[in-house]
Amino acid sequence: MITTKNVYKFSNKLHVLYVEDDVKLREETVLLLEPFFEKLHIAVDGIDGLDKYNRHFYDIIITDINMPRMNGIEMIRHMREINPDQKVIAISAHNESEILINLIRSGISSFILKPIMHQDLLNILYPVCRDADAQKSNIELFEMLNIERSRLKKQIRLLEAQVNTVSVKHQQVENLLTQTQPQISEPLLNDYFASDEDEGVENVLFNHDDCEEMAEILNEIPELLGRFYDEQDLELIKSAGLQFGKVANILLHYTPFLDPLAHSMEELSLTIIQNMDTFVALYQSNPDNILALFDSISIDMDRYMKRFSVESMAMKNIHHIHQPTSISIKQVIGLILPEEMEEGEIEFF
Repeated sequence: MITTKNVYKFSNKLHVLYVEDDVKLREETVLLLEPFFEKLHIAVDGIDGLDKYNRHFYDIIITDINMPRMNGIEMIRHMREINPDQKVIAISAHNESEILINLIRSGISSFILKPIMHQDLLNILYPVCRDADAQKSNIELFEMLNIERSRLKKQIRLLEAQVNTVSVKHQQVENLLTQTQPQISEPLLNDYFASDEDEGVENVLFNHDDCEEMAEILNEIPELLGRFYDEQDLELIKSAGLQFGKVANILLHYTPFLDPLAHSMEELSLTIIQNMDTFVALYQSNPDNILALFDSISIDMDRYMKRFSVESMAMKNIHHIHQPTSISIKQVIGLILPEEMEEGEIEFF
């Protein structure tokens, strides 16, 4: 047997419109219906019901059939023109075949005869409320999926814009190295891509996990700086500085091969952390140039990691690793602490 609890499980979040012209019957039925639903609106005839329907959303319509001005069957037809899936429970004092046929053609969900008995009402409400609740959940889920899809599309567009920005900055740095310091960049690039003649010389390969970890760390630095530009939180600058310290610790795994580069990373880390106000002022005055310098460090390290994860680096040729990245690091340190710039060193910006 269907109980009140069974019905309430599915009805408690539903919005219902009840249409009845008989005042006494309407008041009595409202007392029966009201505890079940989140919202119960009342209409006194078909015209009033259709007017409310056009202004609100209802999960279920419960309506009398014989009413003045507009009867229930005509009202249902108008409603179904608006929403073909609208759930409707019809109430009638007559069990005539013609009425039933018209109701079926109107697409009612269920039918109940007057006088309305409590158990009969529960038996009718249960399947209709269960289906309406499932329909409501599906609509809510669909809306959530649409919102999530829109959020993901926006995130993809943002990522594409960021990738494009990074690509442009990388190209700018390469152009800068080529045009501003050809006498320095060309020999360094030639040395870097020169093959190592290391027969009989101690050599080492980058560990794959170390390469992945360094790549993640270096990629996080521009993200932290970008967040600082929006949030103005000094902890983000400190975190960016600490990332270089993390890279230094990984490079020290390969001592003595990469000690000079590790020490340069440590120096950059300490310089940023100990001079955050100076760095912030510098970054805010020219964020694109600072990001370009950090990008050049990432570009150099990415090249090294890709090459020396598959090709051994010989101790006698280790300067191939140090020089390009060390120059980029010195540029950043020199901008933060101009007095630390070595005599004769050229600033990029």
